[in-house]
Amino acid sequence: MKRLTPTEIALVAVLSATALVLAFTHGLTSPYLYNIEFMSVVIFVSGFCFGWVVGSLVGAIATTVWNLFPYPLVSPLATITVTSPILLVIMAALGALYGAVGGLRGRNWSLPKGQREFAVFEMAFWGFALTFIFDVMSSVGFYLAYPVYPSVWEAIYLTFIPMYMVYPPIVHTLANTFIFAFIAPPLVFAIKKMPLPRK
Repeated sequence: MKRLTPTEIALVAVLSATALVLAFTHGLTSPYLYNIEFMSVVIFVSGFCFGWVVGSLVGAIATTVWNLFPYPLVSPLATITVTSPILLVIMAALGALYGAVGGLRGRNWSLPKGQREFAVFEMAFWGFALTFIFDVMSSVGFYLAYPVYPSVWEAIYLTFIPMYMVYPPIVHTLANTFIFAFIAPPLVFAIKKMPLPRK
């Protein structure tokens, strides 16, 4: 990884803090709707507008800190007395994935004039695809960190079935499809109009 410039370091700090504030505020106001969150879209847009390195770092930092806060403030995973280092590493990698993919897709990205509505569908796709991967792999990560299930397949299966939680993780995928569709495009367009360094 290349050495970060002072501007990029500042961007990572500010964007990580923004993602965490959104997660923290949502946890305080709606602790029982933890499958609806706005941190992922901030991470994706960070990478999309400022490059995959910035986005990956924002994702890794924000997701790691988020998983260390006690429920109901932010993360339901933190109901566990001690968060496994295995789970933290996996969650950090999954958080970084949002920023990395955003950065790779945002490189030289442009839309034909008058066709901004296509950005809604593209962002919905990324919200669905990335969050689906996140939800399935975080279930696998939970199994590896805390093998309470007979097999990893049961952990994956419970991603889609509301057995232990009222809202199974797949709700997160569906929610992020709409959140990315309606929040990511205006954020990207607004940031790209600002005189900021970006990749």
